Amino acid sequence: MKRVLVALSAILLAVPGAASAQDWWNDDWGYRQEIAVNPDGVVSGEVDNVPVLVRLHAGNVDFTRLKDDGSDLRFTTSSGTPLEFHLESFDRQAEIALAWVKLPEVSSERQKIYAYYGNGEASGALSSADTYDGEQSLVVHFANGASPRDETANANTIGNFSAQPIAEGLVAGGARFGADSRMEVSPSQSLTIAAGGAMSVSVWIKPGNELPAEASVYTKLGDGSSRLMIGLRGAVPYVSVNGAEASGQAPLASGSWAHLAVTAGDGIVRLYVNGSEAAQLKADLPALDGAEIVGANGTFPGFMGDVDEVWRANSSRSADFIALAAKSQGRDATVVQLTGEAQAAGESGGHNYLGILFGALTLDAWVVIAILAVMLVIAIAVMISKGMLLSRIERANTAFRDRFSRANADAGMHDGLVKNDHLTWEEGSTLGRLFQTGRDEARLRLVEGRRSKEAFALAPQSVAAIRAAMDAQLAREGQKLNAKLVLLTIAISGGPFLGLLGTVIGVMITFAGVAAAGDVNINAIAPGIAAALLATVAGLAVAIPSLFGYNWLLSRVEKVETDNQVFVDELEKRLAETYRPGPVAVASA
Repeated sequence: MKRVLVALSAILLAVPGAASAQDWWNDDWGYRQEIAVNPDGVVSGEVDNVPVLVRLHAGNVDFTRLKDDGSDLRFTTSSGTPLEFHLESFDRQAEIALAWVKLPEVSSERQKIYAYYGNGEASGALSSADTYDGEQSLVVHFANGASPRDETANANTIGNFSAQPIAEGLVAGGARFGADSRMEVSPSQSLTIAAGGAMSVSVWIKPGNELPAEASVYTKLGDGSSRLMIGLRGAVPYVSVNGAEASGQAPLASGSWAHLAVTAGDGIVRLYVNGSEAAQLKADLPALDGAEIVGANGTFPGFMGDVDEVWRANSSRSADFIALAAKSQGRDATVVQLTGEAQAAGESGGHNYLGILFGALTLDAWVVIAILAVMLVIAIAVMISKGMLLSRIERANTAFRDRFSRANADAGMHDGLVKNDHLTWEEGSTLGRLFQTGRDEARLRLVEGRRSKEAFALAPQSVAAIRAAMDAQLAREGQKLNAKLVLLTIAISGGPFLGLLGTVIGVMITFAGVAAAGDVNINAIAPGIAAALLATVAGLAVAIPSLFGYNWLLSRVEKVETDNQVFVDELEKRLAETYRPGPVAVASA
């Protein structure tokens, strides 16, 4: 079996893969994973210095090769240029990591980047500030349900936060807002907007089941009544600048994440919903140098629901930038996808399919496969040992029949059956043991016959008793022949069910991991499901050879049992015929 697996591995490794053999970025890193960025249909032009979210989980990265804190993780372009990034969340035990990677340029053309890991000597080189360009003035992740903070180099102060941190947000953690909840960012030079200036706001929200008639999502304050506000009226988003407003058309669905964004500049304020422009307002921004508020702003109650990824920039971001943020950060996003399997240093870049499958196996699948491996070993051992036993029995029975025929021909009629002590047979012969039982029983009855002056006579009752003794021995021989075959039937019937159990549990864990990571694409799901199916394959690998072996052994057992039955019938008839009751010859005086 081991040789077969080795041969299969060699064949699969020889199959050419689709991954290209790019030069290795740094030999100190032992593994890398290809990542495809494909914004086709999302952006039409070019977007510079844009952070994209890369979701890593057990289905696409081998977390056992990463350091406990993920500090050996690096990202590069296809040419090997290191990329700025930071980790919003890293959980080695749960095998989930969320990284924000800054791409120098994104266009509608597909590009490749690489994630490198597997360097135990690497130290953390993570800087969230370097992930964003100079126009980005505020980024709040709500990572892991912790208190919010500004991830940019501005380090703006969040002085008033009354919402409830939650562990389950759009990306990692989030915040749950009620009608009176708010997050207030203190005024700072980095957040100040001059009159007629430009700004952009981006936020993810998940409305609750109950919303006020009108609710504030985001407010940027200025002097007096000056403000820019993003709100909901009857669940329909709108943007307001000093009382003038523009509203979207469709209400947001409760319980679902939605992306809201506003850009302002050159006298136009645009409202975006889920990456698409929903409304325009012709207005110049007033001077806005006050606080920035998410939630209740004192005039309107706050948005009631969950909030994640609050971004603010001191420029009017392009429509492509907004669309890319909306389409690449959501849980069903397909713009950023990890492709293929992790590649070890020195590999040519071909697909090691067995490596993908075994690398993605969960603990429960390993347990099931281990049990099935033990079952297969036992089944093979039974088939080999039983096959060897049947071969010995068949050879011994063939030799016995030949010796039995010669012994009967050389001795007299009576002596050939019961007095032939020099007739021997091999230990494995079932016919020999059946003959011995019949001969011993016949001798006992003949001794009794001599006492009744019937030297060579067996009464019908005696023949029946001898047959009963031989039938008992015949049953015992059958039990020996069929011993341990039940282990093969267990493997045949139980193997596929055990494999199916491992597959179902593995698929459940895969989908749970994908749901937790929020990465819903074929490259995230396929490795886990394919690995889970290994359990079913293992179950079939146990059942199929066991089925063939069982049927083959059963046919041989039936052949031996038939020979035994025929011999018992023949021996019974010969005893009855040879030792018929008759007068005893009396010697003359």
